[in-house]
Amino acid sequence: MFSSFSKWPPLLGLLLGLGLGTHAWALEADARQPLYIEADEVEVNEADSTSVYVGHVQVDQGSMRLLADHVTVYHREDRQPRLIIALGQPARYKQLLDDDQGEVQAFAKRMEYDADKDELVLIGEGLLIQGEDRLTGERILYDRAKARFRAGGAGRVKITITPDES
Repeated sequence: MFSSFSKWPPLLGLLLGLGLGTHAWALEADARQPLYIEADEVEVNEADSTSVYVGHVQVDQGSMRLLADHVTVYHREDRQPRLIIALGQPARYKQLLDDDQGEVQAFAKRMEYDADKDELVLIGEGLLIQGEDRLTGERILYDRAKARFRAGGAGRVKITITPDES
């Protein structure tokens, strides 16, 4: 059951911070900012086109910040990310939105972004927050190309949508 949920398109901002291009929903200027990555350890394996960041991983680009215990990036031949997996207790993401729409935050034990499918998946205690609006579920899949999401898994999906003050 895919549903349109236009208030949540910033989910993919996580990927903006990892060099995947400009997304209309995230703060556009972020894509032009330098990318900074800090971790306790890093291992780059050019033979299998992976880079692994372990321990207090922090990724910053403009207003975007990703915090995780472990981040693995699987690269294409052109060195662009193909698959990004962030693990944490929980992994945490935040980014400002364009047009003064505030900030989006995401939390999950595992975050996966598949660049080929243009999908972001939050797995394990997934939580998305924008302003007073919240979406929780054990598994939240966001299909960026179609601007649709699916949430489910163990337990119930919970959505709180706060009316605009107009």
